[in-house]
Order: sequence, then structure tokens, then C-alpha cells
Amino acid sequence: MQSKIKLTALAAALCACGFVNAQSAAPSVTVFGIVDGGISSTSNTGNGSQTTSGAVSSILGVSAIGFKGDKDLGDGLTGFFNFMAGFNPTTGKLSDSSTLFSRNAYIGLSSSMGSLSIGKQWDLNDDWIVGSVFKGGYNAGAVFKFSEFDAVSDLYNNTIKYVTPVSGGLQGAAMYGSNIGGSNTPTTAGSLTNIGVKYAAGPLMVAGTYFSESSITSTSSTYKLTTLGASYASGAVKGRLGYATATTDGGVSYVSLGTVGKTNTANVVDVGVDYSVSPQLTLSLDQLSRKNTTLNNSSNITRFLAMYAWKPNTTLVFNVANLTNSSNATESLLATQAGTTGGGYAGKSQQAIAAGVRFSF
Repeated sequence: MQSKIKLTALAAALCACGFVNAQSAAPSVTVFGIVDGGISSTSNTGNGSQTTSGAVSSILGVSAIGFKGDKDLGDGLTGFFNFMAGFNPTTGKLSDSSTLFSRNAYIGLSSSMGSLSIGKQWDLNDDWIVGSVFKGGYNAGAVFKFSEFDAVSDLYNNTIKYVTPVSGGLQGAAMYGSNIGGSNTPTTAGSLTNIGVKYAAGPLMVAGTYFSESSITSTSSTYKLTTLGASYASGAVKGRLGYATATTDGGVSYVSLGTVGKTNTANVVDVGVDYSVSPQLTLSLDQLSRKNTTLNNSSNITRFLAMYAWKPNTTLVFNVANLTNSSNATESLLATQAGTTGGGYAGKSQQAIAAGVRFSF
């Protein structure tokens, strides 16, 4: 409860610094967004032997419309905000029926000392490693679809994030949240700590993060994730290497993972390469290998992605992913009726193909 009071107090202070100062100039506000959709077909869905085909609202990411802005507060201080509402273009409905601004909702201050923000925010993995190393797209073969690695890309309520300025290519960050599930009972709603460091200079980028989340049902149980990523560009080719290891206490529930049955440890490796065929066309190939050492099962995803910048702010997308499971692994590209951890049937493979368009504005 004390943490929640502190967050509320900080929010009030940020507003008092300039966002609601009637005597100051209005902040600069930008309306922006992404519309991502197309058609897809995925095998071995439903009862495990069916195929699901049709229009989809997301290939590489959730469609969203947002409002962001900043305001010069003087003395080297800038106030900023970002609010994004996710939606499904195939139905017109919100992507999260219970939350309007489901993709971002934060305000903050920045200066030569770095930036401080509070609200509903993405973790440091998503800020630095997803996109630059791990490819996105929840049902398109992304690493964070694996059941142990959801926090490789996720966002959380009631968080405070501090990001240092860049010095010699080096940057650090820290994030803390309490009541991250937004529950009315904060003592059982989980908390998180996330720290990271990144180095980027010329063709090289290297980043590492550590994430720890307490269970929403047992404060002594934790989900711990360490993520490393690197990329190096040479001419038209960019190589990418990502690694993550997760240790999760079982018999409890988490905001990131839902209910976890057994205590387990897992790791995943992503080896990828991007090739710029032309200024418009980029081809990407990824091989993801997951291993749960406690449960002794494994899964692999081979993924091909083509992106063609057809018109300004308009990209054509083509994605193919093939998932294979060991005999007792139940991972999936698209969840089935199995009701298992990972959403699939034991030992079943899945293939998914998708084509669509991605507008940004």
C-alpha cells in the first residue's frame, strides 16, 4: 500500500510540474498508431488435427492508436506522456476489453540526468531486445509465445522506470512495480524488479536484463528471467543472437504467466539473420530452440519473415513458422483446445503462414 501511495504522489508531482499548468504553453501532442492485419492459416489447431484459417488482427503486433507529447518545462526539464489503445481491426473491438489504454499509459520527466516515468509500461526486454534481436509477432513464432518466456515482452501496471542518458554508447535502466496486476488487493497482486544495461555503437548492439516477479498468490514464490541479446550489422547482413533462461516457482499464479503447475527451469536460444535485398525488401530467418531442463521437454521454431516497404508508412508482410515439439512438450503457435501449458497437444507440431499489411501513422 505504501508503494501505491508513493506512485500516486509522484504522479501528482509530475502533473504539478507542468502538464496542468494553465499559465504555460500547451504541450506538443502527436496522434500516432499502427494497423496490422491480414490472413493466416495454422495447422493442428482445435482438437489437434484441424486447420484454422481466415482474417487475423495481428501478424507482427497489436494494432493501436495513441497520443504522445512532450513539454519544455524550463531549467533543462521536459515532461512527456504516452497513451496507446490496442484494437482488433477485423472486429473493431478493443484488444483488451477491460482496458482502454492497454498498450501504454505513462507520464514522465526527462533531463540530462535521464528519464523517469510512471504508469503502465513495457519491460526493458521489450525496450531494447525485442525487435533488434528477437522478432515480434505473438502467433508468428516469437520467443515470448513459449510458455516460460512471456516476460521477454510484456507490460505492467503501476511501474516506475528510470533510464540513464547514453554515455560512450552505454546506457542503464531500472524498473520497479507493485500491484502490477492492477488488483484491488495490492498485497496479493504481485511486484516486479527489472534492471538492465545496453551498449550500442556503430554496427554493434549488446544488451542484458534481469527480471524478477513475485507471485500474485504467494509472495515467497518468484518468476526469474535473465535475457541477453546481441546484433552486428555488416553491409546488407545483420546477425542476431538471443538467449534467455527462466526459473519459475510452481503451484502459484503470476501476472506474466498465469498459473504455473510445477517449479521448473528453462532456456531458449534464438539465432537469426536479416538480409537487406534492397532498400525496400528485408528477409529474416530465425531458429529458436527451447529446452525445459526440469520437465525434460523441448521445442523448436524455424521462422522466415519477409517485409517489403511498398509505400511510405505501408509495409507488406509475409511470415512462415514451423513449430516442432518433443513427445511431452505442449507448446503452440496458436492455442488449441488441449488446455495445456503452452496451449498445444503433446508432441504435436504446428505450421503457420500469414500475409498482410502494416500501416503506421
